[in-house]
Amino acid sequence: MTSAIEDALAKVEDPEVPVTLLDLGVLRSVTVDADRVVVLLRPTRLGCPGRDRMERDVTTAVHAVDPHLAVEVAWEPLPWREQDVTPAGRAALKDIGYAVLLGGPARCPYCGSEDAKSEGEFGGALCKAPYTCRSCGSTFDAMRSALAALGEA
Repeated sequence: MTSAIEDALAKVEDPEVPVTLLDLGVLRSVTVDADRVVVLLRPTRLGCPGRDRMERDVTTAVHAVDPHLAVEVAWEPLPWREQDVTPAGRAALKDIGYAVLLGGPARCPYCGSEDAKSEGEFGGALCKAPYTCRSCGSTFDAMRSALAALGEA
């Protein structure tokens, strides 16, 4: 049953972007025993407004496998980092028009250019920074850690 639960949880998507919690690096671990599942998550930012939705979606995924299991969602108090995103997650984000800042310049998800202009410190959320590509003119958000947003990464 453990693999069925892990498979179900691997399909749970972030409430803001259609990428799985696993590929975003938010899903950290799953522990299953006879009557309980403990899921450890690391939010992209501590005040993330999607936390309640993530907890509901995780619980729904577990209960789809076994409705009798108790589900405990624990939140890791460590800051999420861009490096937590898997290669599949980076590809999925690119496909929907997001870049992932990995210590270098923002790369346009549409044309691949690194000639992008920052449009401000914060986008629609603390974990997103807005950019405009000078090569193709596209606007896009780049995922970044809250520490990077605060200049502490």
